[in-house]
Amino acid sequence: MWSVLIPALGIGIYFLAYWNWSTLPDGVTLAEEQTHTEPEFVAERAHNHLRTLTSRGPRVVGSDANEVFAVNFLVETVNEIIRGADTSYQITVEVQEASGSYFLDYKDYPITGYYRDVQNVVVTLTKRSGEQFSGQYLLLNAHFDSAVTSPGAGDDGTMTVVMLEVLRQISKYAMPLQHGIIFLFNGCEENMMQGAHGFVTGHPLAVNVSAFINLDVAANGGREIMFQSGPDFPFLMNYYQRYAKRPYANSLGEEVFQLGLVPSFTDFETLSQVGNWPGMDFALASYGYLYHTKYDAFETISESTLQHIGDNLLPLTIGLAQAEELLDVERYREDSPTFFDFMHLFKITYNRAVAYAVNCTVAIVGLGLIVGTVVMMVRMEGANLGQILMECGLSLIVQTTSIVVGAGVSLVVAVIVDLVGRSMSWFTSTWLLFGLYFVPFIACLVLGPWLYIRFRRVDFLNNQGRVLLFLHAQCFIYIALLLTFTIGGIRSAYLLLFPIIFHSLTTIVNMAIKFKLNFWIYVHLTGQLIPLTYFCSLTTTVFAVFIPMTGRGDPTANPDLMMALFSVLMSLFLVGLLAPLIVLLPKIRYFFIVVGLMLVTTIVVMFTSVGFPFREATTPQRYYIFHQERNFYAYDGSLRDFGANFFLYPMDRHTPDLLFEEVPIWKQTSAPVQELCDKELYCGFPFYINRYHRQRQQSYWMSAQSRPHFPVPVSFRLTSKQDITSTVRRFRFTLEGSNLMGLYISPLQGNDLIGWTFSESIPPSGVPWSGQSVHYVNLLQAKSRAPWEFFLDIESTTGLKDGPMVVISLAAHYMFHEEHHVEEFKNLTKQMPAYMNTVAYPSYLENREF
Repeated sequence: MWSVLIPALGIGIYFLAYWNWSTLPDGVTLAEEQTHTEPEFVAERAHNHLRTLTSRGPRVVGSDANEVFAVNFLVETVNEIIRGADTSYQITVEVQEASGSYFLDYKDYPITGYYRDVQNVVVTLTKRSGEQFSGQYLLLNAHFDSAVTSPGAGDDGTMTVVMLEVLRQISKYAMPLQHGIIFLFNGCEENMMQGAHGFVTGHPLAVNVSAFINLDVAANGGREIMFQSGPDFPFLMNYYQRYAKRPYANSLGEEVFQLGLVPSFTDFETLSQVGNWPGMDFALASYGYLYHTKYDAFETISESTLQHIGDNLLPLTIGLAQAEELLDVERYREDSPTFFDFMHLFKITYNRAVAYAVNCTVAIVGLGLIVGTVVMMVRMEGANLGQILMECGLSLIVQTTSIVVGAGVSLVVAVIVDLVGRSMSWFTSTWLLFGLYFVPFIACLVLGPWLYIRFRRVDFLNNQGRVLLFLHAQCFIYIALLLTFTIGGIRSAYLLLFPIIFHSLTTIVNMAIKFKLNFWIYVHLTGQLIPLTYFCSLTTTVFAVFIPMTGRGDPTANPDLMMALFSVLMSLFLVGLLAPLIVLLPKIRYFFIVVGLMLVTTIVVMFTSVGFPFREATTPQRYYIFHQERNFYAYDGSLRDFGANFFLYPMDRHTPDLLFEEVPIWKQTSAPVQELCDKELYCGFPFYINRYHRQRQQSYWMSAQSRPHFPVPVSFRLTSKQDITSTVRRFRFTLEGSNLMGLYISPLQGNDLIGWTFSESIPPSGVPWSGQSVHYVNLLQAKSRAPWEFFLDIESTTGLKDGPMVVISLAAHYMFHEEHHVEEFKNLTKQMPAYMNTVAYPSYLENREF
């Protein structure tokens, strides 16, 4: 009976946690707003705004949809809000046109960004003259541009319309706001976050910003998670704890993001590092299958999602706009706090000193109770201390071995699954993860203790006592990890508090009843209900966030290994203090039969259509295909090579295998890009961004019969060269072309780049090519198409002579000119299966030596 009831209870708890995790409030309607006497977010209006904002399709920076339509929509909407605002407020709206440069020190592929005419819609709300106003501002930031080919309803239209409604609600009611609020609708985030940078470095009010809230999206729907804060300003967490109605925040997410395990960036980095402001980073992050695809459309965003975000953001904004801390935030600088919510009901936050005290106290108490249990066993069972300690040590060894073996088995399964070509079978059918990776690990957690008890007889302890030692051994492992993580400064160590605290509480009760046979088990199980509930919710979050990311990751990495590792970790938290109890089942063979059948059934299903990773419109496979023209010029200006081609950039483990099966022309005529990478600078292809070079071994190209049509042709000219010294030559250039271009600058051997237009000093090189440094410049202009004029200073280590000193590859990208795509390109993309989402646009490369 218990073999059925206990799993049923566990499954019931999981679905209860999932229901709590996925339940969102009903959207407030415009009709209901008529009865409001204080600010309350109205989802219906925000949803209507989202419909309008997305009605023109993708809002790629530089396009009319972004630079004209979206800007006009935002300005007109804000002006309408101003007309209905309370007279105690002064509200202004302006369109900032920002230009500037910056450096992104990304590993192996650093980027120098150089931009102009990027548009931000900047709205300020302050109390009028005579009212209390500190002169400081809280900044709210969201970007209104979208990724190429994507309508951007989620990313970041959702947060844009949420900000509009927050502005409206605050403006309607007179409140004693101590600080002003800046609503920054920034017009360029998708291409290296220029909009936020332009505000930070170019807007006069930037010097008065005290703190910020960044709002972004990597998914469509669900809850927004607060996944980054500070850094080092825990008062922000205190306000979130006080004002968020339905908190969803976790320092685990912050540490995972900062480790680089999430393949995304947000404006948070720019605002916190360039602006040097404390802030919070919010994002929709669960089930991000449609992120940056054509399916990120209005229909995917519900009013419930908007209501949930607004219900948290509106009171938080009001609270921070009255915060004393914003008068002088530096006074409140402390270590980064530990923070987490419990089932979205309430939030807990505490600083590092408290974390050390709590973690160490819990560890000491837990160890003390284990020791107390051992002493009780000596007294009650009549065994000597040495025998009990020996049994404790062996139990710890067996339990640790079971964990290691279980993890190893799960990882081996992941390797085998990948070898047989069935990786990511759980991408759509996520429940397959349970059979593939949870089941083997849990089976090993049970198998180790069962074999030990089955084949090693101990006369001085009954089986229940021996199982209790295994439970204590598991708790000891948690304690060891807790202390290790605490000493290492890992705030996510708080996760280990749940199993340790509740095991300790039930141990105290059981010590009081002297571990009465059978009854102590029910006490222990009761104590595991809260940890089990919490970790069910956390498991849902982990997989909802990370599974979609495997569809836009590194094709060289086996994503099943990551999922297996996550499954092992989640299983350890979920059943680490439950699995040993299974040994007490009278017919344990049925347990192993059941888990064996689950594993076999999962494997069989994995090979059916259910295990195929991708589905149209819900869980699509991603492809980037570019129609390119390439021209290579010799030093004397003659054309040494040219041609048109199609370029395939990989996004997941199944690239290009599935494409080769579905579109045979790719398999028949394409070739790996890597074959050309030694011959030409960065393979001789117009990479959208320099880090595309990282995937050169998995990228493919094939010849095209037609050249792409470029509505704005490229003109790249050397206008002058001048010998500055006996070893330094200055080259001046003029460049015209698309709104987004990139320069790959590589001084030939014996030469060095020592000066240029784009920054005061020369940043580090990216991955070298042919022994030469490579410097990448991202050029963006949002409105104008005026020529770029720039210079390069090249120094020769052996003195100036005739001959080339530097090679430059110019890459130009045409992201929003679908009407100019040639028929051959259109026909190729039409051959893509329905389950594939294809981002396709033309690019141009010009390679010259100077």
